[in-house]
Amino acid sequence: MVGLTKKLLLVLAVIAGAFGLGIGVSYWQQQQLEALDFEHCQQLHNGRCEWQVDEQTWQLTLPSDQLPAMLSQHLELNTNQENPPTLELRLQGIEMYMGEIKLQLEPNEHGHYQSDILLPICNTGKMRWRAEIVSLDPTQPVALSFEVDSQ
Repeated sequence: MVGLTKKLLLVLAVIAGAFGLGIGVSYWQQQQLEALDFEHCQQLHNGRCEWQVDEQTWQLTLPSDQLPAMLSQHLELNTNQENPPTLELRLQGIEMYMGEIKLQLEPNEHGHYQSDILLPICNTGKMRWRAEIVSLDPTQPVALSFEVDSQ
């Protein structure tokens, strides 16, 4: 009986440790994201946006300034940076929380990223989204943001 209790306590300690580690990593990632100084594109113009960060140029292309919900839309991002990092695009609703959409963007050898975005339908009909593009490589920081509407 004592042996079973010790094993049970050991299993519970391992589960609690793993849970605590998961929460700690999540908290650390959130703190890292909040510490980033995002370069914000003030307004999409014909589905295009450009950022100039230090000596890096970043150009975003979407089909238009408004993306229809539940219809896959093509996104392209280009940079003049040599050996660009893998990026993550995170989309969150501004007016209401509808979850977070995450897309991993892998560059080709010419600094060209592409992906498709599928935005969910909002019950209010129109939704404003904040998009954040961040580097997954801490040695190559990138923090870009823009906003887009869907309906």
